[in-house]
Amino acid sequence: MKILTFLGAGTAYITTYVMPDGREHTAPFFGVALARFYPDADIRVFVTQGARQAHWGDFLRQAEDYADYITPVDLSDGENEEQLWQIFEAVVENVGDGEEVLFDITHGFRSLPFLSFLAAAYLRVVKNIELQGVLYGNFEARDRSVEPHRAPVLDMTRFVGLLDWMIAADRFTRFGDARDLAERLRAATSRHYPANPKAGRQAKGIRLAANAMDEVSLALRLIRPAETMTAIETLQSRLADGVEAIHNYARPFRPLAQQVTDTYAPLAMGSKAQMQNPVGALARERRMVSWYLERRQYVQAMAIAREWIISWALLQLGFDDVLEKDMREEVEKAIGRANAQRREQHGAFGNRYFETRKSLNDIPQIARALKLYEEIGSARNDLLHAGKRPSAMKAGAMERKIKELCDALQSLPLP
Repeated sequence: MKILTFLGAGTAYITTYVMPDGREHTAPFFGVALARFYPDADIRVFVTQGARQAHWGDFLRQAEDYADYITPVDLSDGENEEQLWQIFEAVVENVGDGEEVLFDITHGFRSLPFLSFLAAAYLRVVKNIELQGVLYGNFEARDRSVEPHRAPVLDMTRFVGLLDWMIAADRFTRFGDARDLAERLRAATSRHYPANPKAGRQAKGIRLAANAMDEVSLALRLIRPAETMTAIETLQSRLADGVEAIHNYARPFRPLAQQVTDTYAPLAMGSKAQMQNPVGALARERRMVSWYLERRQYVQAMAIAREWIISWALLQLGFDDVLEKDMREEVEKAIGRANAQRREQHGAFGNRYFETRKSLNDIPQIARALKLYEEIGSARNDLLHAGKRPSAMKAGAMERKIKELCDALQSLPLP
């Protein structure tokens, strides 16, 4: 294991540092205590010129009594941005890929604890380190009633995980993808609670909410609108049931829980309600097109938009089941034939009656819908064929076209 510790230039006080697990050691520098607790570690001591002059000799003499691998790393004072970058790079360069690393931020000068905290988070991603801990000997909270004073050592490791929550929250905000948040929730309940049934039940509730978030994200990603609506309703219930558990075991998620609910809420609808109210389901599916568009998921938006017009035509024609295969194919072919006639006859097309005794011409704004269906289909095909067509649109033009088509879709009247 490698320990990264900082040596400050301020006055050093003999202090008994008490670890979270009860181990303790008395020394003027917490790094000496770490040398005793982890004698086989490779200890890198970051020192400014002032710290080297003031304390390096004393630190080395005491730490060498316990550990064999102690190396000083010279740092600037961090007086400007360039020096701060040099400090950050020095920390990063002293860590190898996949190493086990423990950070000590007790005696860091000025902004060094903050930089080392960020470096810990950065190295977890960039060099895949195994973070063994971020420790802080809390001298300010020492017990002054005894000599030498006793200072508790705080394990700050979980706070590095806040950056993981930030990344997950950013992904959700930008793309509506809750999978990283779900993973964070599961990680927060990774401990076992065999002696505490209530805690075990709450942890299980959080995991169920995480699973529901995964189901919503997957259904959205794979363009399953009906499944998405149902999964969101389930998620809302799971989040509502897990309020207390989230407060107890996943506190970083608390301010995000309502955001997750609000983001997905306009799309929620249970499977039974979808069957009983197909027009309501159609309205939510159209909202889903806008939802995708807002998050720049253009392929999904166009895929749903094309199928939405067929479902819309079925309901306008008096059919109740938009998933009935034969009738769906019949309406799709009728729309295709009408568009072919429109191209050949300068916008005119022959009427077509269905078993409900309604025809294409009975559908409000049918001419507009036919044109929109054709344009959406062309855009969808252009996207799915990866631009491998002589007339393929440039990316910027395609983005603008998709926005226009989605806006036009919103103006078609619901049945």
